[in-house]
Amino acid sequence: MLRKLGNFERALLITSRHAPFNIVSVLQMENAPIPDTLRKALEILQKRQPLLCASIQDGKGKPFFEDLPSAKLPFTLIERTDKNQWQNLVEQEMNFHYNHEKGPLFRVVYLYKDGFGDLILNVHHTIMDAVSGMNLLDELLQLCAGEIAELPRVELAPAMETVYPSPYKGFSKIFKLANYALAQMGEMAQFMWRTRGKRVPAVKFGGKGKMATLTLPENLVDALARQGRKKGITLNSILNTALMQATNRHLYRGESLPMQTFAFANLRSSTIPPIDAKSLANYISMLRFTQDISGDASFWILAEELNEKIYYVLKKGDKFNAATMSEPLMKMFIAMKSMRMGATALSYTGAVPLKTQYGKIKPLGIHGIVSAYDLGPELSSQARLFNNELLWDFIYLDSDMDRATVEKIIAEIKLVLEKASQKQG
Repeated sequence: MLRKLGNFERALLITSRHAPFNIVSVLQMENAPIPDTLRKALEILQKRQPLLCASIQDGKGKPFFEDLPSAKLPFTLIERTDKNQWQNLVEQEMNFHYNHEKGPLFRVVYLYKDGFGDLILNVHHTIMDAVSGMNLLDELLQLCAGEIAELPRVELAPAMETVYPSPYKGFSKIFKLANYALAQMGEMAQFMWRTRGKRVPAVKFGGKGKMATLTLPENLVDALARQGRKKGITLNSILNTALMQATNRHLYRGESLPMQTFAFANLRSSTIPPIDAKSLANYISMLRFTQDISGDASFWILAEELNEKIYYVLKKGDKFNAATMSEPLMKMFIAMKSMRMGATALSYTGAVPLKTQYGKIKPLGIHGIVSAYDLGPELSSQARLFNNELLWDFIYLDSDMDRATVEKIIAEIKLVLEKASQKQG
């Protein structure tokens, strides 16, 4: 046994038992490494990271990571025939259901031809977050470019709650957790009361996960950031507001009503000691926010309200409480099977910490997709800054909406942001 799963890891495992719940990363490259070079680099990284050589055993209700001493590299090579070929494969990978007891908890698909390559890395959500995923890709590119030859094995990161600040662990956490749980119950009761007779995200079983993507140019992102700084509003809040307002206009007919969205907090720098990006693990917290939205409301007023809510919750320390409560929350949603977790979700990770070139290898684009599932938000998304652009990936179920509807929402998001970049108010 490597170690027992922590609270948040168990919540992710519970979700993945209900439906596939994977992180699928895509790295598009020019002068890409030949398949043998990539395979050897991946083998080095697999030996370096304990969780790339692990399975999850149930342990009579107390699941734990177990070492797989003879774990093989799950590597598939496919001829690259089209620059958009990766999107269909990503949809297959996000719907792939891991046998977590057999392991390993990741798999690789490589599209390659004539110096162009699209690396698709599919990882079980329990073992990776965006920070460690980006570090993994950085080390992979360094190995492929010959900038480094070997990497030592890293120590497995501890369960997240064991390295929380003292007020959020042991007996000290009980009062904070109780207050947090009561506040969440009150917010949910109020949401249900205020949405009586109105559209809410409906549970629809049997859908398949699909993806779409949007690229925002540098000039638009810079203009939004400038406008946001004048108001003290983060780009994360700006993007999340546009996502909610566009979704409201196309799925909720622009009606004024409360909507629920998710934002995500990186806890690595908040633990004691801080957890380095080199340790492959999942150290995030999911935070749900209820926001009054209407199709014709002032964008900047909505963005300021959401920004204040996010700031207050992070300052108060609820990111620790949310992670601790994630396991009973997921058990409740899965047991009920009658309520969605929210309408939208955005994971904004800021600037991608990759170089523009590794030897001759030139990264062209990077995408991140998390599996959609029937109890999750109707429209989830991941966004990041790379090569002076904002790359924004959207995930939905075909049982919730068709591609034409998603494309309308995405076009609306861009329109909302373009208007917001021009003026405040």
